[in-house]
Amino acid sequence: MSTQPITAILVDDEEKARNLLLMLLSEHCPQVQVLAQCKNVPEAVIAINKHNPALVFLDVDMPEYSGFQLLDFISMVDFEIIFTTAFSEYAVQAFRVSALDYLM
Repeated sequence: MSTQPITAILVDDEEKARNLLLMLLSEHCPQVQVLAQCKNVPEAVIAINKHNPALVFLDVDMPEYSGFQLLDFISMVDFEIIFTTAFSEYAVQAFRVSALDYLM
């Protein structure tokens, strides 16, 4: 029996963080298919509109726009968000915007 992949986009300004998350996903979550890796919110908006992912792994603290501001640029959020950040103080805010999860 074949299961559908979970399509995802990774958004983080740090390439090392994106590569680590990609490695962890491929190792532990082979059902997650990463469609794009983005280094900022403008790139992520383009990738989301192009690929229509089921899931977005989203860093909070990035230059220019925060991960939370991504939601201001998307007309309809029809994907789940897992915030990925080193800062615990954003957790409450993440859940206020209906985040699926919060990884530190």
